[in-house]
Amino acid sequence: MNTQVRGIVVGYDGSTGSEGALDWAAHTARRQGRPLTVLHVSDLAAVPVGTAYVPEILSDALATAARATLDAGVERAAAVVERSHITGFTLVGSPAAELVAASEGAALVVTGCRARGRLASGLLGSVAYAVTAHAKCPAVVVRGHETAYPDAIHEVVVGVDDSEASERALEAAADIAEETGAPLHIVRVEPLHAPDSWASVETRHAGSQHTHALRAEAQATLERAEKHAHGSHPKLTIETEVLYGDAGHALAPLGDRAGLLVVGSRGRGGFAGLLLGSVSHAVIHEANCPVMVVRD
Repeated sequence: MNTQVRGIVVGYDGSTGSEGALDWAAHTARRQGRPLTVLHVSDLAAVPVGTAYVPEILSDALATAARATLDAGVERAAAVVERSHITGFTLVGSPAAELVAASEGAALVVTGCRARGRLASGLLGSVAYAVTAHAKCPAVVVRGHETAYPDAIHEVVVGVDDSEASERALEAAADIAEETGAPLHIVRVEPLHAPDSWASVETRHAGSQHTHALRAEAQATLERAEKHAHGSHPKLTIETEVLYGDAGHALAPLGDRAGLLVVGSRGRGGFAGLLLGSVSHAVIHEANCPVMVVRD
């Protein structure tokens, strides 16, 4: 196997969520001909406060448990990917920080996520959110044990605007759609602004003109995106659509029939601010399919 091919990194802790992530990563690695790295991180911060222990005994117990978990993950992946193409590591530290570090030079980093429903807070409290906010490569979040994959039935959906992150997301989505034979669904979301009932006729007319201009701009964005995708992937089946409302909440329902939903994010580097773009945040949390976040 070509060792220069960038690999796929997946976090695995034996949970149902991480099993789904491992399966998705393994199938993607096989399809793309990439090596797979399975990473298990023991988080000492998760040891209950006040637990009585002898450090050496605890360390040995954690190492034994970590090795057993990792071996189970590698064995599971080997049902999909040739064993010689799989590498497993156990580390001690912050799972999010170690996965972000491992994403340097990788093609993809994949994590599981058990959470559902809207977040009460904008803070990224989980490994999945932290990784998507700070990964050095595209990051995929897979929720649950069973998940769809992009194919002729399950489309690849990508949200676009006019940003550099959006362009990279479009390119990633088009690549995956082509390699899986999936249709590509390009979506632009425009915010809805309710008319002011107290506004003058002139103001309403100006507002209507502005709305028409925004719609024309959205359509132009989609046309440019479709042309760009077809330029490098001429055989793709492409659908374009303008939706209205909050971008994250408008995109998320499309995951019900998709094999993958791709969004760009203008996230910050480093761990100083654990905040992810609001659109990416909402889509990760609400979509019922794997979500890929491509940062600028």
